[in-house]
Amino acid sequence: MNVHRFVKALPPRHEPDAEEAFDAFQEARSQSREALMLDIRLASGRIVGFPYSSLRKTDYLPTGTIVLRFDKDEVTAEGKNLLRLRELISEHRARFIQEGTDIERGLKDEDAVHIDRIEITEGIEEL
Repeated sequence: MNVHRFVKALPPRHEPDAEEAFDAFQEARSQSREALMLDIRLASGRIVGFPYSSLRKTDYLPTGTIVLRFDKDEVTAEGKNLLRLRELISEHRARFIQEGTDIERGLKDEDAVHIDRIEITEGIEEL
């Protein structure tokens, strides 16, 4: 009896190009499922993950702020051109959001999403 083994070659790893390195968020690819968690990447290097299943409210302010409520925790992101990011989050398609630097902001196109600051407040009680 002949046994043939078929091994599917792994696709090459995707290394971010220079433009992707400055992105404020990453969209889930169309062939993948929705993201299960949203990682919050702070400039300090800290990464906090929140399950999308606990996302209770998104509040977009056209002045450049998105407020996300995960059960009793609140994430506030401030920046520019955040409406597209808000749409991706509401569809559970953003894998992470991250704080950018002033230098990165200057290198991006005028209509690109950029997050200047993210604040996480833990344990907020319902009003």
